[in-house]
Parts: sequence; C-alpha cells; structure tokens
Amino acid sequence: MIDAPVTVSFAPAADVLALDLWDSGVPPADSALRLLHAEPRRWWVIGAGDAAEALAAAVGERGALTPIGGGLVRATLAGPGWRWLLSVSGWLDTADPAFGKGLLVGSVIHHVPVWIDAIGDDACEVYLPSSYAATLADLWQRAIGVPGG
Repeated sequence: MIDAPVTVSFAPAADVLALDLWDSGVPPADSALRLLHAEPRRWWVIGAGDAAEALAAAVGERGALTPIGGGLVRATLAGPGWRWLLSVSGWLDTADPAFGKGLLVGSVIHHVPVWIDAIGDDACEVYLPSSYAATLADLWQRAIGVPGG
C-alpha cells in the first residue's frame, strides 16, 4: 500500500481531439487551447469546445482534426503519491526529470496502452480505453488502500 496520499477520480474524456498535421509544421498558435504533443506529427487537443471549428479551419488542408475521446476515460491522480501509483503494474520511469508538465507520455499499465499528462507537480491525467477503466480503478484503489477496492 502507498504511504503518500493520492486520490483517483474517473470521468469521460469526450473532449479529446487528435490533430494530425501532414507537413512538418506546428499547430496554429492559440493560447486558449491545451495542446499535447503525442507523436511526431500528432497533437492532442484537450477541451477545445467552441474553438474546435476555428482550429479545423486554421489547419485547413494541412491536416485533420478528429474526435478520439469517445473511446477514452480520463483518470485524474492527485496528491504526492501519484508517481508511485503509476508504477503499480506499469513500466514507466516516473522519477525521470524529463517527465513533466505538458508532455504526453505513452506507456502500458497491466498490458493496456495508456497516455499520461503530468498536469502539475502533484497531479496527472491518465487517458485509457473505456473498456479498461473498471479494472484500472480496482487496481489503483487496492494500491492506495481504499476499502472494497
């Protein structure tokens, strides 16, 4: 069981869009958008809302903007123990100083692909397939000592 406090909450990740650029450019600048560089020519756009249409227009024929959040769940891990909790059945060096805010990291936990965004020193968001949410919730609740988890 973990000694450092951490809480875990789950919510649908319906607001995630994939922005694929087919050239070597970068996404249009918009300080209101939360962009996470996921792959060499792919960014995740989190919570674009009404700005999605303007972003798609700005990208034009350079790429595509596709909703991908429907099949994902967002788990928020908060508290000083979140890095340790990710190591439970996972293969990720969470102590690496390069693993920090604004970097989307792909890994596996219990043989399932996950994407992790460190949103601050004491919190991260983990994006995972919806079909795996109950299993991962159980694994993490047991690790932090939640009764009945």
